Order: sequence, then C-alpha cells, then structure tokens
Amino acid sequence: MLRKILGAVLGLVALGAILFFVLAPGLIERGMNTVEPVPFRISPRAQALHARLQVADMHADTLLWQRSLLAPAHQGQVDLPRLLKGNYALQIFSSVTKTPANQNYDANPANTDNITALTIADLQPPRTWTSLLQRSLWHAQKLDRYAAASNGQLRVIRSSAQLDRLLADRAEGAKVVGAMLSIEGLQDLEGKLANLDTLYGAGFRMAGLAHFFDNDVAGSMHGEAKGGLTPLGRQVVRRMEALGMIVDIAHASHATIAEVLAIARRPVVASHGGVQATCRSTAI
Repeated sequence: MLRKILGAVLGLVALGAILFFVLAPGLIERGMNTVEPVPFRISPRAQALHARLQVADMHADTLLWQRSLLAPAHQGQVDLPRLLKGNYALQIFSSVTKTPANQNYDANPANTDNITALTIADLQPPRTWTSLLQRSLWHAQKLDRYAAASNGQLRVIRSSAQLDRLLADRAEGAKVVGAMLSIEGLQDLEGKLANLDTLYGAGFRMAGLAHFFDNDVAGSMHGEAKGGLTPLGRQVVRRMEALGMIVDIAHASHATIAEVLAIARRPVVASHGGVQATCRSTAI
C-alpha cells in the first residue's frame, strides 16, 4: 500500500513538473505581452504609403520566450509571418538577460532576477541558468537557427553591406525581413570588457548600457543610484564605437545619457521609451 501511495505521489509530482515546463513559459508570455485587437480603419492612401516604406522596429523581446519565431502567433510581440504581413524591412531583437523582481519604473535593486527561473522553465541549456553572457549567446544562436530555417525570408544583419543587399532585394520584390541583435543592458558583460568582443562575434550590433537596474557599466533611470557611466562603462562606449556597435541610451539615467553624449564620436540611438510630455516618470 505504501509503495502504491509513493508511486501515485511521484506520478503527480512528475505530471506537475511536465505541465510546468510545457505551460508556464506560454502563460508567462501571454500575461506579460498581451495582444489586444484594436479595430480601426486604414485608408487606401495610408495603406499605399505604408507599402512604399522601409519599416524598421528598434525593439522586440521575442527571443526571450519559448515559441518559434517562424510560426504565426496570437501572443507576444512579433513573429516572421506578422513581420512579413506588416511590410517590415528590419526588426531589432533584444537580448534580455536579467530583470528585477517587482519591476517598476521608479527604483529597482540589482540583487534579484526573474529571468533565471524562466531559463529553467524554458529548458534552456544549463549554461544559461547561471551566466548572463551565456543567455545572450543563446539568444544569438536561436536567431541564427530561425534564419537558417526560414527559407531565406529572415536574414541576420551583421554589416552595412548585408543591409544594403537586403534593401536592394526588397526593392526588387523579395519578401524578406532583416533581423539585427541588440542587448537590454550590458550586465551580460559580467564585468569583463573582453566579453563585448565575444558578443560582437556572436552577431550583436547594438546594445543598451543599462536596463531596469544600475549595473557595473552604467546607471539606469529605473535604478536606485541612477548614476552615470562607470570607468568600465567609459571603456565600453569607446570599444563599442571601435567595433562599430550602436550605443543605445534607452533606459539609461540622465547622468548616463549626458556622459555618453559628451564622449560619443558616433551617433547614438534611443531605441524605445516614452517622452516626458506624455510619459513622465517620477524616476527622472
């Protein structure tokens, strides 16, 4: 009898674990990235204009989640079928490696992490469970695999020549979307400047210095101290410019933005965020 009870308990535990790994990632994504249909009328003139544009989107977190980028979905941010339907020329995919518990806009500590549990629930390689750098490298591998399986419709862009070729092919009628890798906060350097070259080698061509907390590169507008560039951060900006990586000031503190603009020798971008006139935060 005891053996039967133990067997039943173990069976329930196993079933619960299977349901967790199968269902949890999708449930989390649907909860965090809901898609609400908004009915609106698009005029023929607007549709014609959109069809002539080279549309680029600077930020999507799709690589964080456990679903195929190649399959159409009714959840999350983007997938290849929706990008093609929307006439996208370029989509930038960010690598999110760490987010604080109880994430908010005003102030977050750096000592908690929501993403670790997600990497385990997603059954990602064990190396990603403890290393932020490996999480970004895994995201790059995922994008490369999607591109390889896309029948040429998704191209990873790593150079200006590849971007020029993409635009030329689109001008000739090719149904193709470019994909470029970015990073949400350079905490994935794990304190080592040399890791920037590793990330560049994996295909990353843009990076935000900080995300929702202060890190050892720069202060975040959502961090506790909201400081500027650290000594490592100044080295990072210089090395990014030398490599040809785009510096992204999204989520950066005022002090960080001011310092970046003071030392930058190449253009920087603010990939996503609100303007103070309509999205004022008490954090800034």
